[in-house]
Amino acid sequence: MQISEGSDTFEFRSPHGMKAAYSRLRTFAGIAVRHLQHFNHPGRAWHDLSGPKDTLTVVLAEVGGRCEARTNLHRPAALEGQRPNHISFVPAEMRVWGYTDNMESVRELRLSFDRKSLGNWFGPDLDPGKAGNPELMFHDKRAVECARLLAAECDASDPSTGLYGEGLTLALLSACFQGRPPKKNFGLSVSQLRLVLEFIHEHLDASVSVLQLARLVDLSSSQFARMFKASTGVSPHRYQLNTRIGKAQELLLMKGESLSTVAVTTGFTDQSHFTRTFKRVTGATPREWHQNRTP
Repeated sequence: MQISEGSDTFEFRSPHGMKAAYSRLRTFAGIAVRHLQHFNHPGRAWHDLSGPKDTLTVVLAEVGGRCEARTNLHRPAALEGQRPNHISFVPAEMRVWGYTDNMESVRELRLSFDRKSLGNWFGPDLDPGKAGNPELMFHDKRAVECARLLAAECDASDPSTGLYGEGLTLALLSACFQGRPPKKNFGLSVSQLRLVLEFIHEHLDASVSVLQLARLVDLSSSQFARMFKASTGVSPHRYQLNTRIGKAQELLLMKGESLSTVAVTTGFTDQSHFTRTFKRVTGATPREWHQNRTP
């Protein structure tokens, strides 16, 4: 069963009893993040959850019953796993069945990634045992909340910056694959922080990734995100957003700068995206903010 949305095509492997499906795709640092909803005919339905890359699936909503992840199509999952919002990690090409019985629909977030990329994201924070073995129908509240936000980001007609989606993806994967976190969060050194902040300020009009920033100071993405927040009190995404809004305010006070020019200069998709984000952060539209500060 194959579904297409724009240039993206997704295929459910070995489907049975499935009626229709919808997909929305975003990609963050090479990780495909899909918000999927599939509908079934009455009776039993299933499909193979595996793919050419490792798969992490988070069930967000079930209508008409409960879905399961099964290694044996004819053997039910353990009762303790049959709770809402379960998560399953399926290594590449390992057959695991997504199974339902007389269930109307399932909505899920599904991530597809190369296991080696987890090393770039987490470095020594990665738990190799968790990343190397399948784990079906486990539960983690933090991962589910991140998945809900990522699903909304997939659906958004006006998506946020890449740092926001990357941060959510990193937090979700961290909840599932990170080893024991350090007892104390140490910040970046003064020289490291200066280097990163200068880079963000110099590239306000560009798309910047967590991995890019982490490489500037020779850290994994998870180490960098944790240490950056310890140093600044905010996430890389929030710092970039605050800096963009601050620069936009400077430009608005300069005569002759149009809203469209300010938007492009500060890294927003267009004037509409800039206006909505500016109001969300400051509580006023750019025009209202400007009028309140000019005689």
